[in-house]
Amino acid sequence: MLADQGGVCPICGAPDPQHVDHDHRTGRVRGILCFNCNGGLGQFRDDPVFLANAITYLKGTTWRRVLIHPGVYRISFSTRGRPPSRSS
Repeated sequence: MLADQGGVCPICGAPDPQHVDHDHRTGRVRGILCFNCNGGLGQFRDDPVFLANAITYLKGTTWRRVLIHPGVYRISFSTRGRPPSRSS
């Protein structure tokens, strides 16, 4: 299996991964991962929705303060790289 993966972690490419990853529901082995990637999948409970949400978050969601009146701010959720909307 490790040879089929090219001797690296299939997620991050780290050399010499040593942690057998498996589906906790079925017990089926999926691959051999590095310590960090194997732990990361476990922290996200192997849930693709959680992982997709994490990817969206890392791609640039952020909170920012918007002045709506002198000394009064509203906290607004926006995405980096996009101009703020007029309602923000």
